Amino acid sequence: MKKLAIFNVGGALSCFGEMDGDRFVIDLGKSSDFSPVEDFLLPLAKARCFHKDPNKGYKYKIDQLFLSHLDNDHTSDYASFNENFAPAYMTCPSDNEKMDTKFRINRDKIGELTENKKAILRDMKARSPSNPLPLKTIIPNTDLSFIYPSNVEEDSDLDSGYANNISLALFLECGDKTILLPGDLLKEGTKYLINNNTHFRNLLSSKGADYLVAPHHGLQSSFSSKLFETIKGNKTRLNIISEKTRESDSEESRSDVDGRYYSSDYSTGDNALGQYGVKTSLGHIVVDLNSEERDIKQYTRIDDVIAEFS
Repeated sequence: MKKLAIFNVGGALSCFGEMDGDRFVIDLGKSSDFSPVEDFLLPLAKARCFHKDPNKGYKYKIDQLFLSHLDNDHTSDYASFNENFAPAYMTCPSDNEKMDTKFRINRDKIGELTENKKAILRDMKARSPSNPLPLKTIIPNTDLSFIYPSNVEEDSDLDSGYANNISLALFLECGDKTILLPGDLLKEGTKYLINNNTHFRNLLSSKGADYLVAPHHGLQSSFSSKLFETIKGNKTRLNIISEKTRESDSEESRSDVDGRYYSSDYSTGDNALGQYGVKTSLGHIVVDLNSEERDIKQYTRIDDVIAEFS
């Protein structure tokens, strides 16, 4: 099995993936009516009889937890996850003293230091990373790229959006299908990463990005022309936007999903949904990286998503 689910968690982000038996979670944002832990992970763990680790309080084992960055809309379900699951490896921007200083985040620049953030940073401090790759992926067919936090601080264009530009970018690959999840990188951060990370740039240019989970929930401030100029063919097969439905009289500032994600200029629409761009607010997305036909499905019922992984 090689599948990725992107959940309907409103204006947040959470995903679950499985690659040939390796199970991983990407971000843990939740909404008022959906918890990726309570509504998906726990029912799936019980249905699939996930291994319980006796060395970690008999919590269910997950092979890797990726947290792209520390903002609440990507980590709000962490306490519930930590209560029930034990990742064999955890990857998140942190200030672990065992890392070289260039890899460490600046706590003063990540917004309010909530109890949730403190818990994540505390758990990351318990790790014993080895340089030069203190943040890495252990899941086959995945690749991790990021801007060193010290470089973000040194560049005024990046530093103004520090909390977002320290995001980890995850690239999944299976055969000729690829998925890119760039966290909340702003357009300046995406451009910097492409220009300064040769490996990341080569991945995009040689393999493309069939499915893009739009950075920063598809907001205009993060739409990157540089990204589309770089990826093979200059278009995705589908742009996936983790964003909630807005009321017409809403005064929320995060309401401007960039319309270019829905344009044929930036997507071929060559997918089972027949769309250029789709919001998760219309349903949970499941991408099947093995399938040659219905490679992507959208479900309103979480039970159908659980069945995909059962």
